Amino acid sequence: MALTRAAVLENSADLGIVFDTDVDRSGVVDNKGNPINGDKLIALMSAIVLKERPGTTIVTDARTSMALSRFITDRGGQHCLYRVGYRNVIDKGVQLNKEGAYMVVKIIIEMVRMKLGGSDEGIGILIEDLEEPLESVQLRMNVISEPRHAKARAIEAIEKFRSYIEEGKLEGWELDACGDCWVSDGCLVDSNDTPAAVDAYMYRAKVSNKENGEYGWVHLRQSIHNPNIAVSSGKWSGQIPRYHSN
Repeated sequence: MALTRAAVLENSADLGIVFDTDVDRSGVVDNKGNPINGDKLIALMSAIVLKERPGTTIVTDARTSMALSRFITDRGGQHCLYRVGYRNVIDKGVQLNKEGAYMVVKIIIEMVRMKLGGSDEGIGILIEDLEEPLESVQLRMNVISEPRHAKARAIEAIEKFRSYIEEGKLEGWELDACGDCWVSDGCLVDSNDTPAAVDAYMYRAKVSNKENGEYGWVHLRQSIHNPNIAVSSGKWSGQIPRYHSN
């Protein structure tokens, strides 16, 4: 990203495009040198697609932010939070929409439209109202266990997290859902014609209180390959309550 940003600014380019070495991940840099990746890239694509097709469902994994959900729904779209994993999200997107388009191509087309319309603002103007979180954290919690028992212990901890929320032991916490794509069922719901095998247990919770309303979220996922639990979280105000599992 840093190299592309520098190249955009040095050459006064309208757009920079970034791919990783095997071209399965991408991002862009706008004409002011601002990186657009992660939630920002999804928001940019959502803004473009929802102008063309209002009411479209945007499929992401369950680690995306509350702000992204609001950004999508404010533009008349639906946000489907689906279970984590590239293959899972791709399969769900294919199920919902048989007609696809290359992401970067759509961004370039939109940028050309803006230029032809006389705008010099750059592609970043489409996401200027996307909220930035006060704090965003991703970490890995090691599972202290013999390797052969690690997966079972991870599932046990994640299920305890779910039961604590369902039993009301964590005030202000609620298992999250989005339309017919429930992440509160451990991301196990799969209505594809040929359901994929469950690869990992995971839950997402939203956090709220009377003062701030809904102000944070947490996603726990059992690692497929390693003896740990992946934790993703974000907050917009207040302080997310702490959760401990013995």
